[in-house]
Amino acid sequence: MEKWVSILQTHSEVLTVASIVVMGLILAISLSRILRQIKRLNRSLTSITDNIQAYFDVIMQEEPQDQGQQQMQGKQQRQENARSQRAEAETEPTELDYKKQEEEEVFNAVLQEYFS
Repeated sequence: MEKWVSILQTHSEVLTVASIVVMGLILAISLSRILRQIKRLNRSLTSITDNIQAYFDVIMQEEPQDQGQQQMQGKQQRQENARSQRAEAETEPTELDYKKQEEEEVFNAVLQEYFS
């Protein structure tokens, strides 16, 4: 036991430096692993946001076409209402409404898939 104490006392400076170096290496390894994981997560998040942005772009490109069709249908419907002189309390859902509903369902499904 006295031998160990004397060795520790004589080499205390070397052991202190060695322990600092070992702790530094452990810290560097841990930080590099954390950085690698962050990069991996960042790539995954970038991929998800790119896919969502592409989906929004498709929706935005289709939306002006849908609006033009809605305006044409609205004009035709107003003309028909004026000719028939009757107002209906409820209108039946149009094909456009079904299409919008389907797009919303797809959009929600995509968001759930990416964020779950």
